[in-house]
Amino acid sequence: MNLFSTILSKFGLGSLGSPDQGIQTSGPSSRSTESGITVNDDRALQLSAVWACSRIITQSVSGLPLEIYKRKSDDSRTKVDQSHYLWRLFNLSPNSYMSPQEFREAMTLQRVLWGNAYGLIEWNDAKTEVISIVPLRPEHMEVIRGGDGLVYHYATEKGIKVYSQLSVFHLKGFSVDGVMGLSPLSYSRNTMGISVSADTYASKSFANGGVPGGVLTFDKFLTNEQRIEAAKLYEGISATAQNSNKLWVLEGGSKYEPISISPDDMQMLQSRTFQLSEIARFYGVPSHLINDTEKSTSWGTGLEQLDLGFLKYTLQAYLTDWEDGIRHQLMPITDRRKYFAEHDVEAFLRTDAKTRAEVNSINTQNAIMTRNEARKTVNLPRIEGGDKLTAQVNLVPLDKLGEDNAQNANANGDLPAKV
Repeated sequence: MNLFSTILSKFGLGSLGSPDQGIQTSGPSSRSTESGITVNDDRALQLSAVWACSRIITQSVSGLPLEIYKRKSDDSRTKVDQSHYLWRLFNLSPNSYMSPQEFREAMTLQRVLWGNAYGLIEWNDAKTEVISIVPLRPEHMEVIRGGDGLVYHYATEKGIKVYSQLSVFHLKGFSVDGVMGLSPLSYSRNTMGISVSADTYASKSFANGGVPGGVLTFDKFLTNEQRIEAAKLYEGISATAQNSNKLWVLEGGSKYEPISISPDDMQMLQSRTFQLSEIARFYGVPSHLINDTEKSTSWGTGLEQLDLGFLKYTLQAYLTDWEDGIRHQLMPITDRRKYFAEHDVEAFLRTDAKTRAEVNSINTQNAIMTRNEARKTVNLPRIEGGDKLTAQVNLVPLDKLGEDNAQNANANGDLPAKV
């Protein structure tokens, strides 16, 4: 990246795409917004909508069971045993100080907010098994695209540490070049700036006891000394929580006139409500999931379909990022055809007891599941003889219907009915 492009990127300008080589960017780096408010990462998370969207995506993704499978020669699959390094990594300990749940939450939250998540990989001496992964802060990472692959520059208190592509577990989201995921925080800053402005205005209005500010009007020009004296004398004229109920005494023909626009005139409440759906749109979260139900009637029969849509159109992208990242970055090339990772979304799709019973009944009667597999879904113990697939036999082709009736009648000692 040349000097001119670097300067443009610092101000959030320039083209969207990254160059073939050099520093890669995930979006505008400027923190200023058109509303005049500076929105950094910490300030964005103070917005309830951003917090709610980040929380629900992170906890939904990290809460799903992540299984590691091995393909068999007949194209079936089986779960790896507990001796496999990926099982240990995602079920026991990814590093020396985090549980698997904490690790997946940290990485997923990075992916949600910055569009990229980074983890430092420690391999064994043979480079065949991953020993540990430690999350890195994405705001301190700079990705350099070179002729031989990606190089990661990570800023620390002791200076810049340089890591090869093999040493960094990189989850990347929605992207234009496949190298860096685009940052929702960067591209939604203008929207967040409006939300921050509305929050700031509301806070100041409450701090002033709900009384708007104003000006003092005098019927003649004042000298500099008189202006200073008036400022001292009427300092309490500004309505604050401490003095909003105090008596104001205006002398010498001075008049007080409010000039601030009322919250109703600014449509503050409507604006703040609108920003909820705007931020939810950036993160692909249905508004009802962040308690924005003012214009929603989806809490009835349509709620389940909305949840399925949330899984399909939002969560599935995060799940695929994890599964592809594990396969292509945490496995040697020789293992990628034999092993793969997959989330168990059944827990997310679990419905009410009546629907589960109907589904299990259909699956067991049509040889899709054994009875023990069905019992496991409702946390019931295994039973003897419950591992065999069974199917109904009362469904026969129409041209065989008479034969089957005769056989059944003879078996019961009865004659077939005449038609």
